[in-house]
Amino acid sequence: MSDKEIQSDKKMISENDLLSETKAETKAEMDTISKQILELQEKSELTKSEKRRLSRLQKKVESLEAQQEEEKEQYHRDIYYMKEAIRQAKKAAVLNEVPIGCVIVKDDVIISRGYNRRNTDHSTLSHAEISAIRKASQKLNDWRLEDCTLYVTLEPCQMCAGAIVQARIKRVVVGSMNPKAGCAGSVLNILQMKEFNHQVELVTGIGKEECSDLLKVFFRKLR
Repeated sequence: MSDKEIQSDKKMISENDLLSETKAETKAEMDTISKQILELQEKSELTKSEKRRLSRLQKKVESLEAQQEEEKEQYHRDIYYMKEAIRQAKKAAVLNEVPIGCVIVKDDVIISRGYNRRNTDHSTLSHAEISAIRKASQKLNDWRLEDCTLYVTLEPCQMCAGAIVQARIKRVVVGSMNPKAGCAGSVLNILQMKEFNHQVELVTGIGKEECSDLLKVFFRKLR
């Protein structure tokens, strides 16, 4: 993904959206440390111990600021790749399939795409995630998709969540949750079960409104 593409997506995201993604505990910690720094700086003269403490606190703030900036950049990337998954979902809608799309990313490059084709292919296995996982494995010539991130517009079902764990996918980003059948936290969370030998890093709610709207429009047309 080019810097130009990232900047283009940044324009679509308000600062409030970004702040809402910042971890509350990180912000609270920064506020506490900043207050301590201010108290030290207001002193007319510092002891050696206080000078060392001030230096440590300032370095801690720099570290936390860098962490926040990294989180923001990751959020921008998550938005960008979720939009790519949404493009795949729209392909499913054209086929009169439930609009669910998926992309898999490795080293900041999309290595596979998939969208729901269950009715078209007359196959239970033709879910967006399964299609993308199959293509990614072929691309890498390996069933292990370690260090990959999977972006999907709708929370995975039990089959897809199981395949994600089996493929050793590192990270999953979900758009809209599925209260009735989702297995990334709604009905159960297969992705992060401690009983399995692999747990997935999970992010939800990225592009939630657009992903949900796609589904709402689709089902409204069926009525």
